[in-house]
Amino acid sequence: MGDAAETMRLLLFVLAKDEESQLEKTVCGLQAACAPGSLAGMVLLLAPNATQGCRRVAEALQNADFRVAVEVVVQPSWDFPACVKSVLLDRQISHLLFVASDYYYESSAIADLIARAKECPGSIHRLSRTMPGGGFSSDYNAIEVLLYRLFCVFVRVLYGCRVTDPASAIAVVPERLFRLLKFRQGSLLIGAEWMFALLRSQAAPIVEIPAVTLPRAEGKGFSTVVSRLRYVPVAIRMRFIPLKNIWEEGAFRE
Repeated sequence: MGDAAETMRLLLFVLAKDEESQLEKTVCGLQAACAPGSLAGMVLLLAPNATQGCRRVAEALQNADFRVAVEVVVQPSWDFPACVKSVLLDRQISHLLFVASDYYYESSAIADLIARAKECPGSIHRLSRTMPGGGFSSDYNAIEVLLYRLFCVFVRVLYGCRVTDPASAIAVVPERLFRLLKFRQGSLLIGAEWMFALLRSQAAPIVEIPAVTLPRAEGKGFSTVVSRLRYVPVAIRMRFIPLKNIWEEGAFRE
């Protein structure tokens, strides 16, 4: 276990669009909470339409004196997979973690997630809002949470799995499982396709850790709990199409 943990090289992506003070708080919190050696790098990945205020804060963070160097990358287009893959070129990275700006957790929860992943790097580790000990912030009303829990039950039945929070955006995943996926060009639900591909192929064991989201402090979120219902047709499509249409040749067998 010790040797495996030492060889894990995790690249943390912080996604942002219109956050300013929240972005600074997130980056500073993660830098302080994560144990020395936990991160191989931190990339602030800004949306193509990121606000000027968000860009100014990101540039200031890039110039700050952090233990882990911060790099700012502005997506040249909405082709998210291509942008991430270009960032990964010439880097020796074993795992990826994307921290979505519209689901904010305590930095300690993400630091714990990373620590758990280092203990067993062969698995996928993700935060869960729906398992015992997890929960949603006051940003979500009871009807939204109920609809999302019903969606979770639907996915578990469809895929025959035990994952409690299939749309969780916070996960430490082996880099090859991002690189080998055939992302559909122009798809607006890249994250959903990736999550369901992992469930379908059983590419690696999935370990869930309970966590509670915090109320969003500023900016407008990329999505809401109810908007996750758009994932239903994606979940059905990814469940039944051949694996050869999901992964690069030879990655996984039927």
